[in-house]
Amino acid sequence: MSKSDSNSPVLEICCYSISDVKNAISGGATRVEFCAGQAEGGTTPSYGALLLVKDYLSQIDITVMVRPRGGDFCYSDDEVAQMVADITMVKDLGFNGVVFGALNTDASVDELACQQLVKAAKGLSTTFHRAFDCVAEPKRAAKQIDALNITRVLSSGQKNNIEDGLILLLDMQQCFPSIEWLAAGGLREHNILGLLNSGLRHFHSAASTTLPSQFDKRYALAMAAAKDLDKELSRLQVSQQQVKQMVAILGLNTQ
Repeated sequence: MSKSDSNSPVLEICCYSISDVKNAISGGATRVEFCAGQAEGGTTPSYGALLLVKDYLSQIDITVMVRPRGGDFCYSDDEVAQMVADITMVKDLGFNGVVFGALNTDASVDELACQQLVKAAKGLSTTFHRAFDCVAEPKRAAKQIDALNITRVLSSGQKNNIEDGLILLLDMQQCFPSIEWLAAGGLREHNILGLLNSGLRHFHSAASTTLPSQFDKRYALAMAAAKDLDKELSRLQVSQQQVKQMVAILGLNTQ
């Protein structure tokens, strides 16, 4: 899929459930990034989840995370083969794009792995995810990503917060204008206008609020590695109100 040259703002919402997708659509988002593995920062959704979510393709552009596990972004040959198979599945189901990233142990882009992933994704939009924020040489990495003809890069400018990484992200956008630089990292209604005025046009937000569990904690065990019961039982859910507020600020057409 060709890279976009539109200067219109785009708001992509990160979604982990059908409810998230519905809230993103109702709020007027431009695009959804659909993932599993919320606690791990996003992994490949199950086939069953994709079957259900594909029903919303008539209402919104949906890209799918392709990441076989949490942890680092250095993948074995078997893991790359798994990612290729997942991309094929996503394409066959009719989704609009895929999100992936692969690095070498020296914090450079794994071009060989990415070439395979890009080839499998032919005809889809492609996003190099926030593995970019872990590269040692961002300009070299951006040049490699551009040469791979990857559509966009999701980045917070190599900082935890987009406001702290803004200078680098704007520099990347200026140096590599053929890439859509998708700003992420703490992006909400309180700071999106300033980021828009800075020159950014593509935005990615979780737009989330904490949804406490109603489960009777007397019968619960903390099974995850963190052993934090309250954190484990609660989850984040996309806030339709937050999406609406950002859509209004960006001047996008609401649905």
